Amino acid sequence: MNKIFKHGLTALLVTGMGVLFTTFSAQSTYQQAYASTASSFITKYKSDVSKASTKHNLYGSVMMAQAGLESGWGQSELTTEANNFFGIKGAYNGASVSMATTEYNSNGQMIHTTANFKKYPTAYASFADNGSTLRNGTSWNPKYYSGSWKENAATYEDAANALTGKYATAPNYGQSLITVIQTYNLDQVFGETGSSSSSSSSAQSSSSSASSASSASSATTATATAAPKLAKVKYYKASGKDLVPLSSKYKKYYVYNHVKGSTTSQKRYTWSQLGVRNRVQVYLDMRGVKSNSSTTWYRLRFYSSSKAKKFWVSAPALQFATTYSGTASGALTPSKKSSGYIYNHIVGSKTLSKPVKKVKTLAAANKGFNVNKTALQKTSKGIVLWCRIADGKTKGWIKGSDVVSYPGSVAIVNHKETKSISKNAGSTYLYDHANATGNLQKHYKLNQLNLRVGTKVTVDKIGYKINDHSLWYRITKPNSSTKYWVSGTFLS
Repeated sequence: MNKIFKHGLTALLVTGMGVLFTTFSAQSTYQQAYASTASSFITKYKSDVSKASTKHNLYGSVMMAQAGLESGWGQSELTTEANNFFGIKGAYNGASVSMATTEYNSNGQMIHTTANFKKYPTAYASFADNGSTLRNGTSWNPKYYSGSWKENAATYEDAANALTGKYATAPNYGQSLITVIQTYNLDQVFGETGSSSSSSSSAQSSSSSASSASSASSATTATATAAPKLAKVKYYKASGKDLVPLSSKYKKYYVYNHVKGSTTSQKRYTWSQLGVRNRVQVYLDMRGVKSNSSTTWYRLRFYSSSKAKKFWVSAPALQFATTYSGTASGALTPSKKSSGYIYNHIVGSKTLSKPVKKVKTLAAANKGFNVNKTALQKTSKGIVLWCRIADGKTKGWIKGSDVVSYPGSVAIVNHKETKSISKNAGSTYLYDHANATGNLQKHYKLNQLNLRVGTKVTVDKIGYKINDHSLWYRITKPNSSTKYWVSGTFLS
């Protein structure tokens, strides 16, 4: 979901209409010119706003106020060059413009940066896109802006206040919208019924504007008195040794000082505010599961030190290593030279991990330890083998590199997938099974089984040969129940 930021004149407007009006010495002349520009803007785009807001069941008064506030009543460079009335970032059907922009950080301070903004072919396209944005939410939460929907907001004030901290980062964004609506009677323009404060005198001068701002402030305060329902979170502590990279979509998600929605002291940050501009790896030391949803959150820090500042992100902002597991039998022998640990969970997995014992402690026992599971973890550095020890009171996962003898020559895990026979398959063999010791038995060549390049086959297991670290797949021949093991080079 594209995020929305202030642009150009809007950064000044959003600080409050009253402040803007009193900034100039020729106050009366400026107000008249400003009001004239606003009135012309409202008349010109009333039809487009009405059509777009009705389509998405939104308040036309709020949409018009947003458009006026964000575009400086159509005077901003972004609006004149790109028909972008709302400061929406990204590209529209591939079209965009790059411009300087101003936004507020979590502490209410303005920061300056450069970004790409959508370029629209018509004014209506911009209004319709704004309506679609509010109606469809974000990629991680389609109801993100649901507080602004007519079915959820009893008045335009409620809808405007629901956008504060979500549509824009300015702390008084909702109040600014309400002031604009009341100043220009936008609720009457669009035939909407507001609260008692909206039916008060409409301001045509600085004094009436200040009165409207005061009413808006009261309405905002009244809305804020209703304490939000906080989510309950179940927390699971970890060691902080889980080092996980950010996902390719991390920029679409905010960073918080607490699990979102769990406290009223919640603060939100963008990655750029934290100095993150690339997919770095982060340390995770806690997992939180919200009781009112299936969303999982993780506490991260950017440095290994436990004293480093910690933040919370939702799971999609992280890219956990893909892990496949399967049952196993036999025993392994830990390495006496290892400086590693065995863990309660695989390190880098979604459950996060805690160390159980040092591998040297196990090795000192001078015995083999029974194994009941194996796992293959796909990382940026290749496949990592894990074995789960289940021997009396000794239980936990040990990395393959900390082992000197294994349960078998092939570690087998479960995995279902459809692959195709590659052009390299002609000179390779198919094997009928991996026996108890993990040895692969030679069986047939490709042409002996009437299999051809491009034939789709079903995979149900992956094998990892310990001696050469090669991957093998167990496939099922089409229209047959017979299964064969083939080298990874056999498939594509």
